[in-house]
Amino acid sequence: MSLPVQPEPGTMLQDIYQLGLTLGNDPHAFSIFGDCQSRPDEFFGVYETDAALVASLSPELQETVANFTGSFNRESPTSQDGTTPGALLWDQWHRGEYGCQFGETPVDCELRIHRPSFVIIQIGSHFESRNTEYLRRIIDQLLASGVVPILATKADNREKDNRINRDMAMLSDEYNLPLWNFWAAVSDLPNRGLYTRKDRPLQGDIYLTDEAKVIHRETGLEALNLVWRMAIGQ
Repeated sequence: MSLPVQPEPGTMLQDIYQLGLTLGNDPHAFSIFGDCQSRPDEFFGVYETDAALVASLSPELQETVANFTGSFNRESPTSQDGTTPGALLWDQWHRGEYGCQFGETPVDCELRIHRPSFVIIQIGSHFESRNTEYLRRIIDQLLASGVVPILATKADNREKDNRINRDMAMLSDEYNLPLWNFWAAVSDLPNRGLYTRKDRPLQGDIYLTDEAKVIHRETGLEALNLVWRMAIGQ
């Protein structure tokens, strides 16, 4: 919980990235494995729809946006309402949409159709007992495919014991992978920048306020920028 917001340099990133290029991954593509708060209209989509916002960014971040244009505002089988690590490995989660084929998991489908070089993994609140096992399977598949995973924490603690964020930090250390600690980024906001939706009262405080959404997209872009530059050796 006290780890830095932004990823620290990893020793494997360039090797993973270069492997991916030899396997045909797109150096201009990234994907998001997440729930409804990771979908384009809630997270990164504005970087392709709001030219004034992009123009206000630093030159370095503008370069990052330009490099990955086409990934910020796309719908995908791996970023949907209610997504969990288990759902990412379930071959019916995509419902045959997004160009996915019968028998493919959402992860299989996304790697085939988008060929990302980077994947941000930010899974929201859920109660799967095999969370760590599923995440390891996903990470192992990404690494074998030459995709650089960026693990991310979340703002809420609906599960009451911080186990989802703890898993992310533990796996980041275990695999020597970058961690974007969004939890720390909103630690100074009232109620951690969270509220309960009136139409979903039983879910509790898991949705981001407008202020928290700005921090979400800004620190997410900064994390992508840092990891991309680490991977390409800048």
